Amino acid sequence: MFHVRYSFFRAWLQEGCPPPSGGQAILPVLFRLGQAGLPILHLYHVARMFLRRLFLAAALLAAVSAAAQQRKVIVLGFDGVDARYTERWMNEGKLPNLAKLRAQGTFRPLLPTTPAQTPVSWSTFSTGIDPGRTGIFDFLRRDPKTYLPVFAAFDETKEPFLLGDRNPIAVGGAVFLLFLLIAAILLLRRRRIGGVVTLVIGAALAAGLFVAVKKYIPVTRPGVINRRQGIPFWEAAAKAGKKATIVHVPVTFPATDFDEGHMLSGLGVPDMSGRVGKPFYFTSELDFQRAGASNEFSIEVVQLEDNRGVIHTEIQGPPNKLFGDPPYIKIPMTIAVANDRNSVEIEVSGQKFTLKPGDWTGWVNFTFPFNPLIKLHGISRFHLIASQPEVKLYLSPINFDPRSLPPGFRISTPPKWAPEVAKQMGLYKTLGWEIDTWAISEGFATEQMFWDDMEWTVTQDRKMFGHFLQRDDDLTVQCFEFPDRVGHVFWRFVDPTHPAYDAKLAIQWGDALLKAYQLMDDIVGDAMAAAEKKHAVLIVASDHGFASFRKHVHYNTWLVMNGYMTLRKGVEVKKRNVEMLFDSGQFWENVDWSKTRAYAMGLGEVYINLKGREANGVVEPGAEYDNLKKELKERLVAMVDPDTLDHPVRRVLAREEIYKKFDPNMIPDLFVMNNDGYRVSWQTSLGGVPKQVFEPNKAVWSGDHCSVDPEIVKGIFFVNEKLATNRAPYIADIYPTVLGRLGVGVPYEVDGVELR
Repeated sequence: MFHVRYSFFRAWLQEGCPPPSGGQAILPVLFRLGQAGLPILHLYHVARMFLRRLFLAAALLAAVSAAAQQRKVIVLGFDGVDARYTERWMNEGKLPNLAKLRAQGTFRPLLPTTPAQTPVSWSTFSTGIDPGRTGIFDFLRRDPKTYLPVFAAFDETKEPFLLGDRNPIAVGGAVFLLFLLIAAILLLRRRRIGGVVTLVIGAALAAGLFVAVKKYIPVTRPGVINRRQGIPFWEAAAKAGKKATIVHVPVTFPATDFDEGHMLSGLGVPDMSGRVGKPFYFTSELDFQRAGASNEFSIEVVQLEDNRGVIHTEIQGPPNKLFGDPPYIKIPMTIAVANDRNSVEIEVSGQKFTLKPGDWTGWVNFTFPFNPLIKLHGISRFHLIASQPEVKLYLSPINFDPRSLPPGFRISTPPKWAPEVAKQMGLYKTLGWEIDTWAISEGFATEQMFWDDMEWTVTQDRKMFGHFLQRDDDLTVQCFEFPDRVGHVFWRFVDPTHPAYDAKLAIQWGDALLKAYQLMDDIVGDAMAAAEKKHAVLIVASDHGFASFRKHVHYNTWLVMNGYMTLRKGVEVKKRNVEMLFDSGQFWENVDWSKTRAYAMGLGEVYINLKGREANGVVEPGAEYDNLKKELKERLVAMVDPDTLDHPVRRVLAREEIYKKFDPNMIPDLFVMNNDGYRVSWQTSLGGVPKQVFEPNKAVWSGDHCSVDPEIVKGIFFVNEKLATNRAPYIADIYPTVLGRLGVGVPYEVDGVELR
């Protein structure tokens, strides 16, 4: 056999043939070797063996190449990190890990979605499709049949509790059948008296249970539907057999099952009150007034009856959506002020602890009983602001206790993972909006209180991230919210021209944003070390950047002044606040829809009062609709701030200019995008019509991005690879880029491209 192979290759060389590329290249040689007298059978076997080895080698090379392309991926997300400040501080040597990542790989500013809002951009990040297809285009959407604002990402539903209205019959019937069976057995054994007694007891017990279940077991429980459309990239990866851990990505509540997957939901998980986050402020101040600019956020203010001795009060817990009465479940709390008034002792839910001014508690457990059978368990922390002359006590939003979640409340995949994480690493915040920005915005919390809570939260999240990086996953994704929260409330110290700028406070807090970015840089260092150890692809990205929010723009006021909206006279109108979204507040009560052609709602959107779509539409579809949109676009861009002569509006785009596909009954007709320094007002977002078009923003909430042109507020994109493409990344590009590195195909047509 050796001789045959040797002769074969010698003849090959004598012919001067190049290396074969397939069977056709070998045939001429076989023919000539056959003429030379070599047995054709031997030549056939040699050729077959050669081709087999050639194909095996090619398959091996392909497998090696595929294995090289299929790498583990770590995606580290940060909310609200601005490309301009990141690049500036990298160049100044203040962000060493990010600078190193840029040098070793690639850094580019990242274009967010239009509009540049947190749930909007992260939904596109997760699914690879633009907001017209995800259906998440704002924090709020309107019902065209009622004009009422509701949350865009979620719908609340009612789901049967156990067997629903059959619960009493099922429980009572099951018990009666059990006793009936026992009675039958006794009767068969001729124990007539025992059988009759058993039957009577069973009937009585069944009747009692029927009444008890009807009283103590609800028929329905609240449920939540996530309205976001599209297939998250981790689900696509899981279907291809990849293991993934996904933590705190916004708009992932309720958590859904996916193969080989673990998830903790992010933004969207409510606190126990059902809010984005409602803190409490207990105060004995008789003349208490909010120090904040307005009551636009949900704060529970509790007036204490005294400032000395033992003070009895209550904590308002969850709304009673199981039985309706009472409206809220409350629990008692006592605050005992020490004789020297230098401390207080708090007693609540069977726990006692003493606080001095400036102290924080650890986690405090709360139990809210609906009745003897049904209870909800929450966790939170107290902070004593002052014990004299007046008592001032802060309680952070009450989170659901991850160790004891109510049925159907899915914050993790699998459901048991949330309590497992708590068991492994201690309690953690389950609330989606983890860091309280509301108390400081309304004047109840100091800058130091906010910062303490932020650092405490990030420490826990970073601990979890380090733990998850040690898992043998193909894909690890975790998002951190703190840069966004710091930007919202500390931008007044970044911008000396801001109406809320305070020179004295700026001495202490002027570098707060930089410190937040440096904290991010430390976390990036953790991820870089893990990526190097795993030989993984590391992507670091943010959903949008930031801009100064110096002035409100009241778009509905502008619409009224320019004849596009008409108000009814003599109608009392209340100032809008977020609480109205939860308590069935009145909206548009002074608007005459029969004379209104356009209205603004949400964070930078304008709707046409279109006939056939809106309940009281007056604008005809077709030419009238198109001409009105064109007119509004031109006039809004031409708007001038009389104080500065600046143009607050940079661009106005129609929905068809932004999105390829969309629901015309849901997506706004126009998106108004501001220049730096301007933002749609809170009042406009809820349909308010203040007196003036422009209003200085003197509030703590001083930085934003929501209605700012996405070209101004670009986020960040880093990858630990040198990219060949010169494309400016768009947030939808992350989806195919992650799947491509995992060696997984994109499951549908996306609005981004793989970055290579």
